Amino acid sequence: MSIQSHLNHLRSKPDHIKKHIAFWSALGMTLVISLFWVASFTSVGSNSEQAIANAVKQAGTPSQSLVASVGGFFGDIKDMIFTPKKVTYVDVQVTPGK
Repeated sequence: MSIQSHLNHLRSKPDHIKKHIAFWSALGMTLVISLFWVASFTSVGSNSEQAIANAVKQAGTPSQSLVASVGGFFGDIKDMIFTPKKVTYVDVQVTPGK
């Protein structure tokens, strides 16, 4: 049974049946989305405190983090301006088909 024929079958039902189908379909989809949403909190919540502690430990002091990011920015600018880009050209031959 194709989707189109199934939809045509549903369109032939009385209005109260269509409303019931629409309600239960919407409720089911909402429950599935809600389950995924709640599951994302539980998977993030269990390790989030440890992840935050590791990130704070790696970042160091705010001044160290600022100096590192500014140094990285100027290094990127220097590379964009003064580093030559290697460009390679490839010959492409086009031959007529049969």
